[in-house]
Amino acid sequence: MLLRERCWLWGHPEGRYNNEYGNTLKSRMTPMECCLYLGIRNTFMVPCEWEVSQRQYNKSFKTLKNVGWGYNVHKSCDSGKIEEALREAADFPNVTAVALDDFKSRDLYKSYPLEELHALHDRLHNNSVRRLNSWMILYTFQIGNDPAEDEAFQPYMDAFDGIILWTWKEKDVPLIPEKFELFKQQTPSNHRMMGVYLYNFGENKRATPEAVQWQLDFCLDKMRKGELEGIVFHTNTMADLDFEEYEVAVRWMEQHGDEILPEL
Repeated sequence: MLLRERCWLWGHPEGRYNNEYGNTLKSRMTPMECCLYLGIRNTFMVPCEWEVSQRQYNKSFKTLKNVGWGYNVHKSCDSGKIEEALREAADFPNVTAVALDDFKSRDLYKSYPLEELHALHDRLHNNSVRRLNSWMILYTFQIGNDPAEDEAFQPYMDAFDGIILWTWKEKDVPLIPEKFELFKQQTPSNHRMMGVYLYNFGENKRATPEAVQWQLDFCLDKMRKGELEGIVFHTNTMADLDFEEYEVAVRWMEQHGDEILPEL
């Protein structure tokens, strides 16, 4: 499989983060446009509290290989979003996944009984449409702090098909190699991807081109070794603002996107 076919966007409604997180410029780039700009073949679509038409976005994603929908963990069941994703999957064959965003943040997962999580997992796998994979969003600062806490959280990690590991603040990028080794130990049977922020949301400022380049090269090494399935790029909402760090990602994909990776 080509490297670009293992890469995803973490997409949001266009303009979602105008005048937020230290960004004062206005973006109009859609998730689909950003996939084309970056040269990648998959996207998660994450409304982030905005009301959107899943159907309209899914139509725009028609030529992509895979589409996943991301929801806040505490709203994933009672809002009927999972059922909506399944209904959409019936009409759009490339809808293949659901992600629960910020799963461990603010300990929200503790109000989500494991039994309900297993039921959600079963619903995604066994339905009248087809199997959809489940993904957890996790951050490097949330693991490796307390062995007892990691052990208590392990059953939640085991309940997902895959986990996407992100580094929220760019200042923590040097910790990635150590955190990744722990991540591997925690996910012996899960699919693994890593997220790369092209804007430094955690510190309310632009990412540095050097940090973006380093993270992409780190992920490339792990993908070549078969230790990592893919990369998730965050996000479309600053992609048209002439930020050099986005151009770094574009050039990196132009250089490596057609590399054939080993099958996992």
